[in-house]
Amino acid sequence: MFVSWLLCLFLMLIIPVLTLQTGYLRLRKCADMDAERGYRTTLSLSSPEAWAYAQKACSVRYMVTGLVMAVLSVLIARALPYDNLLNLYIFTGTIILFQTAAVIVLISTVESGLRSLLGIKKEQ
Repeated sequence: MFVSWLLCLFLMLIIPVLTLQTGYLRLRKCADMDAERGYRTTLSLSSPEAWAYAQKACSVRYMVTGLVMAVLSVLIARALPYDNLLNLYIFTGTIILFQTAAVIVLISTVESGLRSLLGIKKEQ
């Protein structure tokens, strides 16, 4: 049971650690629009101001969210009792789904900020 718990804890921490690392790397490595990496969407590439905003907003939000997700995952994993492996696996899958949804929400908040920065109205 302990090995399964460690495996599930590892799986619950993959998304937060990758999110934290992605935010840090975007902050450090994506200085110009010619870089092959970074937050590269149509809106972020539309102007140098949009590029700068997208890199800064995305990196800060990713680092904060990654840290919060990691701490919450560990705290919740420690607090909940697991009487069998099935409950542990279901809980792990649920946490991973919520983490994935959080990353998708992060992307949509950056896009929304870019739209308001560029003065683009939301399509109906």
